Amino acid sequence: MYRILVAMLLIAALLLPGVGALEAVLGETVPISGSAPGADMIYLFMTGPNLDRDGVALHNPGLLASAGQFSTAKVSSAGHWEYKWNTGGIGLDAGSYTIFAVTEPRDRSNLQGATYKTIPATLMTGTITVRQETGSLQVTVEPYGARVEVDGEYKGETPLGISLPIGTYEISISHDGYNPFSMIATIYGGSTTTIERTLIPVATRTPVPTETIPPTTEASGWIVALIGAGLLIALIVRR
Repeated sequence: MYRILVAMLLIAALLLPGVGALEAVLGETVPISGSAPGADMIYLFMTGPNLDRDGVALHNPGLLASAGQFSTAKVSSAGHWEYKWNTGGIGLDAGSYTIFAVTEPRDRSNLQGATYKTIPATLMTGTITVRQETGSLQVTVEPYGARVEVDGEYKGETPLGISLPIGTYEISISHDGYNPFSMIATIYGGSTTTIERTLIPVATRTPVPTETIPPTTEASGWIVALIGAGLLIALIVRR
């Protein structure tokens, strides 16, 4: 009767929702704990991607539960146990795992009649976020509407304010009817680099006047002769 009562207490304790589903990034240390009054030791193993189907030790996937190799947690006099699962450096892949906490050293294929609890666990690949420090570029050009390129990439028309990662850039500004110009500008973190410029109109060519060719001396003599002949004829007719 006493053994039956202890077994019932163990089942109740191990099935308490003290340990829910776990989520962690590979490399993290995950605490796993629970209650098992009446037990001396908890035997832990896991199943998951590329692992032996009957389970492996949490601290070393090369240790097989079927060979009696487990990770263990001692149960305190108050009936509590805790295990810190270090997921880094043991060759685990990202994916879904199942952790088994058993009051006896049994593998997955030998759990019939055993007192145990399963804990789903998801291990994820950690992502590295690099924060890129930025500054601002403010371009004011007369006339408005000038085209702005940064390192050859079109960014908009003036007046223009944009955010850029810190660094040095070639700024090119152009406008129809005006001379384009380029300059090197440095962007500093948390500050604004300002470019103010008045564009110079493209110089227009002065039209060349049409040359007037004066009459030649020969042409002038003929004109005088014709006039004289006309006057002579007029005198003769009057007589």
